[in-house]
Amino acid sequence: MKLLKLTVFLCVALCSNIFAGAWGTGSFENDDALDWADELERVGSHAVIFTTLTTAVQASYLEAPEGSAALAAAEVVAALSGNPTKMLPEGLAAWVTHKKPPTAELVRLANKAITAVTNSSKSELYQLWEGSDEWLQKIADLRSRLNTQSI
Repeated sequence: MKLLKLTVFLCVALCSNIFAGAWGTGSFENDDALDWADELERVGSHAVIFTTLTTAVQASYLEAPEGSAALAAAEVVAALSGNPTKMLPEGLAAWVTHKKPPTAELVRLANKAITAVTNSSKSELYQLWEGSDEWLQKIADLRSRLNTQSI
């Protein structure tokens, strides 16, 4: 009985730590994405977006924090294209209004990063959200907004 209680305790402790920084399935509903957004606002350069997306695409295994940052970066590319999420943080919404639309290369890179994040065998974030239809729907919405030209 003591072994069972210890096992349950360890499982609860470990599982709660996995999602400790996440409170929802949205791209900006976790600490890692919000930290990344703060960095982008502070640095103020498209280079932050490019570096984040490139890191995700080139990773042999994408850890959850980098995956969350990559989704946030893809959200910014969608916003720069004129298709922001309703959940875009206020500071980023202000930041994108003063920037040029993304290049086709940056949009392609954002799509590749989303593909990396949703790779079931190479993405910790995917493995953490595996089975969540809500998360997958939000990823599909992001990809749709990223690939739709604003009129």
